Amino acid sequence: MSSQKPLTDQQLDEIDARAAHLFEYVTMPTEADQLTGEDVPALLAEVRRLRGRLWELERPSTEAERNALRQSFVELAAQCEQDRDYEGAFEVQCRLREREEQWAREDAAVPTP
Repeated sequence: MSSQKPLTDQQLDEIDARAAHLFEYVTMPTEADQLTGEDVPALLAEVRRLRGRLWELERPSTEAERNALRQSFVELAAQCEQDRDYEGAFEVQCRLREREEQWAREDAAVPTP
């Protein structure tokens, strides 16, 4: 468990507004044309940093949801085995493995701050 205090709604709104402003700033042709070559990479780095921070803040709730789903798969597989439905248990285990692989891909796609 993280010892960090969760951000308030106001702080999350501020992060979201700043990310939206940075995205808008980078994509506006009139302002983007005036930027130097160093400004755009710095802004994009800030957007990546904010996205990474947002993911970091959402991580505990995401992990809690994943753990709940993981537990339901394990319980279902155990029930299938108890009912001697070994094919069903195998199918549930395969679906859990697919879900774990999907989560690994999602985690790998997260920008690092």
